[in-house]
Amino acid sequence: MSASGSKRLSVKQNMLWNSIGCLIYQACQWAMTVAVVVFSSGYDNSGVLAFAMAVGNIYYPLATYNMRTIQVSDVHDEYSSEEYVGFRIVTVILGFIPMLVYLIATASSAALVISTVFWLLFKADESFCCVFYAIEQKAMRMDYIGISQAVRGICSVIAFSAALALCDNINIAIIAVAFVCVSVTLLYDYRKANALASARPRIACARILELLKRYLPAVITLVCYGAVVSVARQQFEVLRGAGALGMYAAVATPTVLVQVAASYLYNPLLGGIAQRWSDRDLAAFLRGIGSVFVAILVVAAAGVLASELFGEPVLTFVYGESIRGSVYLLTPALIATAVTTMFAFMFDVLIVMRSLRAALVANASALLISIVASRPMIEALDANGITCTVIAAFGVGLVICFGAFTWQVRNARPATVGGDAA
Repeated sequence: MSASGSKRLSVKQNMLWNSIGCLIYQACQWAMTVAVVVFSSGYDNSGVLAFAMAVGNIYYPLATYNMRTIQVSDVHDEYSSEEYVGFRIVTVILGFIPMLVYLIATASSAALVISTVFWLLFKADESFCCVFYAIEQKAMRMDYIGISQAVRGICSVIAFSAALALCDNINIAIIAVAFVCVSVTLLYDYRKANALASARPRIACARILELLKRYLPAVITLVCYGAVVSVARQQFEVLRGAGALGMYAAVATPTVLVQVAASYLYNPLLGGIAQRWSDRDLAAFLRGIGSVFVAILVVAAAGVLASELFGEPVLTFVYGESIRGSVYLLTPALIATAVTTMFAFMFDVLIVMRSLRAALVANASALLISIVASRPMIEALDANGITCTVIAAFGVGLVICFGAFTWQVRNARPATVGGDAA
């Protein structure tokens, strides 16, 4: 059945389904960082999980090749859904190679390498199911995405907590998460996507090589984006140890909920933004982008207010008195999250505009700042050095994005399929 044969939901319905489901998923991801503290003695397992998550954030763009935005904004159907699925299989496998090299070079112990590899298996499934989400988003059926995210989030935190409580082994707990999520992908996501457009993989070498070459700047862009935070956190782990990183992660991870709340509000709008840019309806295009920025600022302000009012009692209730001395990290982390979200949206817009080189320059600049600034920032500000590094890196990247965006809009010309204007 084609997408046209399915009942399309409204933009508001898609936003609601997507936001609720994905917020549940991210809340459950945070709950895992709570569970690893509750069911472990000390913060070492939390540090291992935080390290694995940071490395997973670098692997994810390699595995997805940053194709979600490109696939959704492919308004001219240059590539079929089958080709996107086949391409995802290739990138998920290829992405493991550089990550293993990276792990061996950067991990402080063999045990850390093993735990991270198991986490990457989970991230491989998360990366693969995203190609089905893009099919559903193009078909305006993001209710399927919301249901999938909610189910896999709830099941994963239950599996993780149960395995950790029964076995007291972080590796078994991570394997349990991977198993339940793969099951959801095979039993639900594939079937729903295949009902909208053929999701059977088609792997044609010429088309795969074409996609690899054409969108290499996009994947390098997202690798740089994910590495900004990962570099700062790994530098902190080297300087202060896994326990200190686990303490920071326990406080900072809830801020991700603010980021996903904002990003899942704008993700359903990307298809419409892409269509307006393709049509060169600049007035509607700019209105859409302006409304997204207002939404991000509102969500961020609400998060900061909630942090100031309820941050300390909530964190001490969840983690106990041992976390009280680190509560001061929460509000700065929320500010960093707001800057991160605005930057992520702007380089998504540049990708929609097919200004891939500009997005790459912005993200590479942010990563360079993270590499150079993280160590002195951490030495000067301790855990808040991670936060300040992120704010500085993405702040500079945001300025670059705005500059490229302004140039693109002022020099807008009739669209050519697949062009990269900057």
